Amino acid sequence: MRLSASNGCEPRNLKTIMPQNVRLTSRDVPLIQLGVHQCRFPVSEDPSVPGGYRFCAGATSPDRVYCDHHHTIVTAVDPRRARPGLQIPQRRAA
Repeated sequence: MRLSASNGCEPRNLKTIMPQNVRLTSRDVPLIQLGVHQCRFPVSEDPSVPGGYRFCAGATSPDRVYCDHHHTIVTAVDPRRARPGLQIPQRRAA
């Protein structure tokens, strides 16, 4: 499905949609320029680059693909889905 004004869906810049996801330290680089330990969270659309997006490129730990800021956004739990009283039992040391 193509996005167009006729079907009520207009393409928008990601910064307009989710400005809270863009940090001041985001470098806004294309995927092809990202290094091994740089954040791959998309922060803006750019039709001039292959893939059409630019990414944060902030520093990441070796076991993650997102910086700390974007990792907390991606792993956030919707409070409506949290179930109070549900706890995972801890194993006791033998």
